[in-house]
Amino acid sequence: MKRTLTFIVTTAIVAVSLTMNSTTATAALTKKLLWSQEFKGSASTKLDSKIWGFDLGGLNANSEEQLYTSNRSNIALNGKGQLVITAIPIVEGSTNWEKCISCKFTSARIKTQDKVGFKYGRVEARIKMPAGTGTWPAFWMLGSNLDTVGWPESGELDIVEARGADSTIVFGTAHGPGYNGSEGSQIGNVAYANAPLSAGYHIYAIEWTPNKVVWYFDNVAYHTLTRTMVSPRDYVFNHEFFIILNLAMGGTFAGELDPNLGRTSMSVDYIRYYKLGNYGTVYKHK
Repeated sequence: MKRTLTFIVTTAIVAVSLTMNSTTATAALTKKLLWSQEFKGSASTKLDSKIWGFDLGGLNANSEEQLYTSNRSNIALNGKGQLVITAIPIVEGSTNWEKCISCKFTSARIKTQDKVGFKYGRVEARIKMPAGTGTWPAFWMLGSNLDTVGWPESGELDIVEARGADSTIVFGTAHGPGYNGSEGSQIGNVAYANAPLSAGYHIYAIEWTPNKVVWYFDNVAYHTLTRTMVSPRDYVFNHEFFIILNLAMGGTFAGELDPNLGRTSMSVDYIRYYKLGNYGTVYKHK
């Protein structure tokens, strides 16, 4: 990859209770499964290189403290139907410490960029979040025109971000030109769980149609973005996007890491992409 993807923090958040709202939920549309990753292989099964690529190194643009690797200790199928991303403390003086002396953990970040893209439809994943203060797991998307137009003009859809310091809160956010994290004007909202997100699996999703995106937590809508909401600024979500999964550690969003935190994991049961009515396309580039 020729440039570093910047994962921008979410700061301008308005809290709401987790209740269905007919003005925000996507009108009922027939769902048809078009693409999925079920992670059913054995523990020795490698991720499909036609679908997934790795971001590597100390991509700590937001003062994060992890070194991303492709090591099986950091990312692997567990043989039980899940993909597991594990953050592991770095021992001072070790080879990994020498690669990034500001990094405190190794971890992983994968993406479908230049391999598989998506436009409209329902994008969902069933995830068990990591435990520990300072963790910053995310399931998100960036515009596939990123390398051409840059960020935030490409658009960013954070289907879910979480942080260990607020263990029951789900963050859903959109970033675009004139409404992004660097300006503190991104458009986001939150949902609340009854127990820490690390206690079990939950479904995180968006339903995405022309000029509208709706965020869901366990199949309940809690946030909506429309073209009207960003006008007269550009609405940049009517084109192809790619998927990213990562576990960041520390940084300006997650806050200070617990100095006693050991290894911690984010487990992904599946990722599924559905066509919604007439809306939904999968682009296969390799």
